[in-house]
Amino acid sequence: MSDTAPTSGPEADHPDAGHKELEGNRAELRRAAFLTAARDVFLEHGYEAANMAEIVKRAGGSLSTLYAQFGGKRGLFLAMVDKRVGEMTEQMQVALATHAPLRDGLQRIGEHIMSKMVEPDSLDVFRVLVGQAKKFPEMSAEYFRLGPDRIRKVLAAYLEDRVAAGEIAIAPGKAETAAGVYMDLIRARIHFRALLDVNYKPGPDEVRETVERAVIVFMGGVGGL
Repeated sequence: MSDTAPTSGPEADHPDAGHKELEGNRAELRRAAFLTAARDVFLEHGYEAANMAEIVKRAGGSLSTLYAQFGGKRGLFLAMVDKRVGEMTEQMQVALATHAPLRDGLQRIGEHIMSKMVEPDSLDVFRVLVGQAKKFPEMSAEYFRLGPDRIRKVLAAYLEDRVAAGEIAIAPGKAETAAGVYMDLIRARIHFRALLDVNYKPGPDEVRETVERAVIVFMGGVGGL
């Protein structure tokens, strides 16, 4: 095989491809650094008092780059929420892609979501959002679109897959409603208590047992929706 650089073809036609890839990687690293710094600043100072210059100071880069990537404070906060929700829906995507059996899939999905929801950062972000909801109602609406609504849609797709497999009966058009019911079952007690009691730290066993009970109730009653 010759080591001579190609004189024709895609590689020769795009000599700056490697440079563009490097720039793309740098942009992703800068974005990740902005999101990490933003999380810290938002949690320390709240949404309204958070200073964009402070975020840049911690992350590096420039204000112009920050605004180019996120458009401003609101876009940055919502991007942080979107990233967190993406992490929460990972297990749902796996369950859907692998056609996981219903009971096992719901258990794994529930444990993954609840483990993420009771992490200190997740709880603090939620508290910040609730604290700003009256003054910034559009932020709350966007949060529901990026968070609960998105999670419910992904879970509904998994439930529809299990309906098609004959594992569960859900009335046509009711998959999203069923997904919302399941989410309420797994999060109600643990999440609410964790939001209000900073000393309460639910462990893996408590999360697992809570989800197990939710799965039993859900599978026993979802057909009545």
